[in-house]
Amino acid sequence: EHSFQRFENSSLWTVHVGLTEQLIHGAHSLAVKRIIRHPQYWQKGLDYDIALMRLQEPLVFDGTGNVFLEFTEGTMCWISGWGATEEDESSVVLHSAMIPLISTKTCNQADVYKGLISSWMICAGYLEGGIDSCQVHGDTLLMLPL
Repeated sequence: EHSFQRFENSSLWTVHVGLTEQLIHGAHSLAVKRIIRHPQYWQKGLDYDIALMRLQEPLVFDGTGNVFLEFTEGTMCWISGWGATEEDESSVVLHSAMIPLISTKTCNQADVYKGLISSWMICAGYLEGGIDSCQVHGDTLLMLPL
């Protein structure tokens, strides 16, 4: 959501489907009709940090299931993004990794996020460090299994 603040004009956005490398052409591109920010998003905090993109034409998926919004600690989920793999260098290849969901209680421990994670946020990753989405500048997706 915070990525949309600077670029709220939907005509500035294009959704690319099937793209795994930034420099390769051939992915299906869809225009964005409207960006819908969560009505309770407040830019000074991180609660409700989510937005939807309404596309000019429908995006058709095959074999998808129902939306599932109950998150269980330890559930493995995918993150993907174009983030940095080395200091100050963005990747041209879409990276992905599996990481576990972490409970809000665990994330809020003094040695983790010190109470900064609200019940409106999702916490995922490895407490001991390693692969995460910290250096992706707002373009990371978190995908949960259905």
